[in-house]
Parts: sequence; C-alpha cells; structure tokens
Amino acid sequence: MKHLFPILSILSLALIPFSLIADPYRNINGFFGERATGMGGAYTAISDDPAGAFYNPAGLAYAYDNSISLSASNYSITKKNYEDVIGPGQGYSRNSQNYIPNFFGIVREVDKARIAFTIVNPVNDTFNRNDLIQAPLYYPDISTLRNYNRESYNVIHVGLSYAKPISSKFSWGASLYYTSDTSSITFTQLTQNRNKSYFSNTYNDNRKTTGLLPIIGIMYTPSEHWSFGISLRRNFVTGGNRLINTFDQGSSARSSDEITFVEGTHENLTGIRGSSFYKGPTPTGRVPETYELRTGVAYFPTKQLLAAFDVIHTSGYSRSQDNTEITLSPTRTLIGLTDSDNLELRRYATTNIAAGIEYYITDFLSARFGFFTNNANSKPMSWENAAISAALKNQGASQTVFSQGGTAVNVRLPGLRDDPRNEYVNTRGLSLGFSISTAKASIGFNIVKEFGTGVSQIDATRLSQSMTYDSTSLYVVVSSRNN
Repeated sequence: MKHLFPILSILSLALIPFSLIADPYRNINGFFGERATGMGGAYTAISDDPAGAFYNPAGLAYAYDNSISLSASNYSITKKNYEDVIGPGQGYSRNSQNYIPNFFGIVREVDKARIAFTIVNPVNDTFNRNDLIQAPLYYPDISTLRNYNRESYNVIHVGLSYAKPISSKFSWGASLYYTSDTSSITFTQLTQNRNKSYFSNTYNDNRKTTGLLPIIGIMYTPSEHWSFGISLRRNFVTGGNRLINTFDQGSSARSSDEITFVEGTHENLTGIRGSSFYKGPTPTGRVPETYELRTGVAYFPTKQLLAAFDVIHTSGYSRSQDNTEITLSPTRTLIGLTDSDNLELRRYATTNIAAGIEYYITDFLSARFGFFTNNANSKPMSWENAAISAALKNQGASQTVFSQGGTAVNVRLPGLRDDPRNEYVNTRGLSLGFSISTAKASIGFNIVKEFGTGVSQIDATRLSQSMTYDSTSLYVVVSSRNN
C-alpha cells in the first residue's frame, strides 16, 4: 500500500477512526433502564422490568405489573487524550457529546407469561472536528496540517421477548432483536510542507450492517433472599455493505500518473495511479459476531436493601480473508503476501464485573450505587513490543522472497502489519442514581463516570504513547405502571 498511498502524515490514522462501531475497543456501550443503570449494569439476577429483556429476559417473568412502559434519555461527554502524538507536549484530544433516547420498553401479561417489546439504542453519535496543527515536532518536514472530520454512528436493536415461570423457583425467557449498525465517515487532510509543497487527501467510508441478536436466559430464586441469573447472547450478521474511496494528490503532480484514486466495496478493492493498477484486501461490511455470557447473583437481606453482582464474559473473534495485494504497471508486477487475519474484526476475549446496591430510603425514594469494569478487547500493547516492532518497520516491513524479470513477491510478517485497532485502555466506572416513585410512575436520575489510562500507537513506526479515557453520562428515566 505504501507505494500507492504517499500520505505524508500518519495523523490520518489518528483522525480516521476504526469505523465498525463507535467504540470498538471495549464491549460495554451504555446502560439501559432505571435500576440497571444506577447499579452499574449488575442486573442479570434481577431483570424484572423492561430493561430485563436486554440483560436477562427470564427476569421478565417476575414483572409484577400488567403493563409497564419505560423510556430513557442519555446525555454523555467522552474525552480521549493521546499524549505526545506529534511531538513532546504535542498531543491530540478527541471529544464528543451526544444526547440520545437510548431505551424504550413495554411488558404485558398474557396467560401467565410475559411478552415485551423493546427498542435499545446503545450508539447514536455524531462527531465534527476541524484541526490546524502547526509545526509537528516529530515530523520536521511538515509545516502545517489541516484536518476536517465528520463522523456519524448508529446502532439500534428492536425486538420481542417472551418469559414464563417454569416453577415457583425457576423461570426462562428469550429475546430476539433485529439489529441495524451504520457508520459514515468523511475526512479531508491538507499537508503543507516546509518547502512550500502540499499534499491533499480525502477519504469517505460508509457502512451498513444488519443482523439478529438472540438472548436466552434462566432465573433461579431458591428463597425470598436470593436469586441467580444467567443469560447468553450472540451477534449474527445477516447482511452488510460498505463503500470506501480515497483520492490524493500533491502540488508536484504534473499528470495523472501522480494522482491516486482507490475505491472499495464489500466485494472488492481496486485503485489506479496513472498507469499502475492496484488490487487489495476487500473491506468488510460485517461486525464481529461475539458471544456474551452474563452470570449474576442478587441478595435481598431486607425489603429496603438489595445487592447484586454480575460477571460478564465476552468471547474473542477472528475471521479470515485474502489479504493479498497486487500492483500492476507496464514494466513490473508486485505481489504482497501476509497472513489471512482480518484485523478490523479481530477481538480478544474480556471478562468484566459489575456490582450494585439499591436501598429504599423511604417508600417513595430510593438510591443506587454501582461499580463496573470495561476492559479492552484489542491486542495488549507494551512499550517493549512497540519499540521492537517500530525498529523492524523502519528497516522495512516486507521481505522480498522472489524476484525475477518484472515480477517480485514480498512477504510481510503478521507482527509487522499495521493494526487499525491501535488503542489499549482498561476502564473502570462508578454509577449513582436516585428514583422517586409512586404507585403509578417513577422518575430516576443516574450519573455514570467511566475512566482509564492506557497506551495507543497511532504511528506504527514510532513508540507507543500514553492515553487517557474519561466519560460522563447522565441518564434520565421515566417509567409508568398500569395495575
């Protein structure tokens, strides 16, 4: 790819994010429901309101109202700070704000069972940013960088649930969601060099993925003081499409031979630069199809107090594809080989925990507190490994294994491929919530704080940099009950 994309600045990698989902580096994206949010997502062994359709549908069997409707809105601010990316003291901050209605659900009793309809919107984010970067110290040949960036992400699940008691102690339930996952990215970069030349690049990436998300669950309540829950889910992709194109040129371009245009869909990727033709790995229109297993326990020592604890295990994921690159020119054929791993879809398994407490201060006022982890599902990164990899890449990322006449074959070791998933941050979170209830309705206010530190490697030819993650979300939840 290097010979076809003479992009002078690696910041295009920093500012063109991985576009499969809004935050691809962690598996937990938001909370849903009045009680679950306040308890940090520790809800698998409770799940007795509409949010239970998403956490553990078996808990819906214990919803005590004939009809429950619930809506929630979420205002969040997320900040990522990449330290010393373009020079000492020259970092890059990425901030986003959004306000989304993230959940709606209704439950009805039908013949001693419960049927629920829910809409879950974990991601609905639009990001706009324009940057002017003067004299990046790590890139002395560059005078000025200008970046214009717009991104839009949306993930929505719409589904039905069914739950029924098996006995006085057991219940089961299932949910089936239709999923729509879309992203749109438009990026333009203008690089002005110290010798007064310039280079411009535009990039567009649009993807839509559809699928199904089934969830099955079981609840066991051996006594009035204890309950245990378990649920299992998996993403199934049913369709997807993607369109990517990039166009670049420099001020030294005197003919079309120095202009590059590459376009790819979920079926192929091809490009031209003058008389040279390029064919590369096909962009994916899919998202990772991971499993998630949630197990939980809840303890009810009194009617006013409960405590809950969850363990959430999310599987890794890998998918193979043909990563061969072919460049054809009138005088030369270059073939690039490497392993078959699709790095965009690669996920590493994570295990997270959530713990929460709910206490009724009065009959109408309750308070909740929660703690949760949200570990990175990207490849672990260390300074030592980054240093070795950067040194090898500076010597050349590919090795020629065959050259005869006008044909050459290069092989790139898997460890020297540029990984688009270039962050590794484990985060921790706290939640605090209050609810005011009547016999017919309730309103809840929850605040969730998530933070962490880790590393990133925006430029694969340099050492990794420190980065911090900080997110604050406010959830306002309104519920109504019809007895």
